[in-house]
Amino acid sequence: MKKIIILLLAIAFIFAATPVFAESTTQNLRVITYVAKACRITSITNVAFSTSYDPTDTSPNDSGRGSFTLRCTRNTNYDLFIAGTRQMTNGSNNLDYELYREAARINVWPSASPGVTGTATNNQPVTRDIYGRISAGQDVQAGVYFDTVTITVQY
Repeated sequence: MKKIIILLLAIAFIFAATPVFAESTTQNLRVITYVAKACRITSITNVAFSTSYDPTDTSPNDSGRGSFTLRCTRNTNYDLFIAGTRQMTNGSNNLDYELYREAARINVWPSASPGVTGTATNNQPVTRDIYGRISAGQDVQAGVYFDTVTITVQY
């Protein structure tokens, strides 16, 4: 009899330690976000002319080179342009220059929209080069000349 009572207590303990669920219900949980269409300029290398401009030289100074890198959300269409006067200054002295899209200096970077269009095939960085040219024969005095232009990405 003692063994039966111990056995019954052991069975009762096992069932008491294990919860018994008679019913259940389920519901789906949604996880949601919105992926924004975006573009951003991640780095800029200023256009620097590696040789001094010589106003007595009959050849243009083509030593200017810079770049910028952008990233856009995949399949985002964008329009690039570089706004500004394209004129470096030193006090009241002006030195005209131009910015081009390739080393051959054929296609000028547009200064307003519509500019250079593209579509991001993925969100990996894309680097665009900028090539500067100072036209020959400008009548300017010696000194340091500079300008600031604005790179714009519309998307």
